[in-house]
Amino acid sequence: MIYPSSKSFPCPPSSSAPLLSTLKSAFPAPIRLVAKRGSTLHDYPYEGINRKCPHFWIINVTPPGHCIHRCLYCYARYAIYSRPSSEIFVYSNLPELVEKDLKRMTLCPPISISNTSDPCQPIPELKTEVERLVRLLMDYNISFSITTKGDPGFLLDLPGFTSYKRKFIALTIEGDAEVISMLSPGAPSFEERVGFVRQLSSLGLDTLIRFDPVFIHLFQAIYGGSWFRKIEGLIDTFASTGVKHIVCSTGRLSRRKTENGKHSMWQEIHQVIQARSALAAKRFDQEYCYEQGGYLLRRDLRLRFHQSLRALVEERGMTYSTCQELSARESDSEGLPHCQRFILPFVRIRNDSHFEPIKDCTANCHLSCQGLSHPPCGQSKLISLHPFKASYLLSNTESRIEKTGGFHNGPVSSSL
Repeated sequence: MIYPSSKSFPCPPSSSAPLLSTLKSAFPAPIRLVAKRGSTLHDYPYEGINRKCPHFWIINVTPPGHCIHRCLYCYARYAIYSRPSSEIFVYSNLPELVEKDLKRMTLCPPISISNTSDPCQPIPELKTEVERLVRLLMDYNISFSITTKGDPGFLLDLPGFTSYKRKFIALTIEGDAEVISMLSPGAPSFEERVGFVRQLSSLGLDTLIRFDPVFIHLFQAIYGGSWFRKIEGLIDTFASTGVKHIVCSTGRLSRRKTENGKHSMWQEIHQVIQARSALAAKRFDQEYCYEQGGYLLRRDLRLRFHQSLRALVEERGMTYSTCQELSARESDSEGLPHCQRFILPFVRIRNDSHFEPIKDCTANCHLSCQGLSHPPCGQSKLISLHPFKASYLLSNTESRIEKTGGFHNGPVSSSL
């Protein structure tokens, strides 16, 4: 079917410095529809004992970093596979590519839209393509999630979207209004994002907030010794929206410079903090240490922060988890099936070429099905701390094709 197109670390604030040039919006930019080459089928790249993610099929709606929000901490803009452009490219053929893969599969993991750019940017061409993709997934009965800083309200007009059960929406809110104006200047404001969450929750949609990343030194630079009380106030605001779950991280930064060689992600964040408080910037320099392939808040500090924050969240009737940087045992609310709370099962092909959900499946196979020789889906190879391989999801015939190179099965590709 074709779809039309705490009191620790007191840091007194200092006087504001001129706005960094990196915060100046370079938009509006020309929009170009481009065809993506090859399959979109790949999982989260994390592996080993630190993996917390369920298996998800990640579908990005633009090439990495093609986003008008221009977040300072955007890993996609600094990735080796990023190809910056003065234009915003939007993929024009995702439903067709996805449907081609679906017709070869016997098992389909939940789908994540979109991890290297925002699927709800205020770009008409992008909204049209996201609508087409979501319509396809609903018609095939596929589980999916949407992660955004933008307004997903345009999807509420899609027939059946509000009542469709196997989905959740994650809204990223990385601070209060002042923090957001520094970190994601091209994205909707704090008030707007809180409003989006409130609307979705009022409609009964499973919604979570990604309080992510939280740069505690930026809060210290702005609010001094009362910085954690400011965060407590944010948690109160989040609770008032009706949201059920908070995912948090303190960020993973790279010192790799952009293609023009001027700044690294770490330098961008350091400069924003330095503009408000030299003392907070010094502590940021000292307390973000190299670990797990990037610069993370020192382990004892982030453990203390997350455990304090979890207590606040749970006192207000919500659940809490961290994204990758601590184990579930150390930082997450008890009883969660995975870090994003809401269960999105794998689905299995039916005779009519559509899919039905697999009973008792959480997609977090390495935990939920640990020790089972016959998991509900029938594919024991998915019980792994590694990303899935496409061959695990295909019919026997298509699996043989994949092993000979018919499917892309690696990390996010740099190709269009």
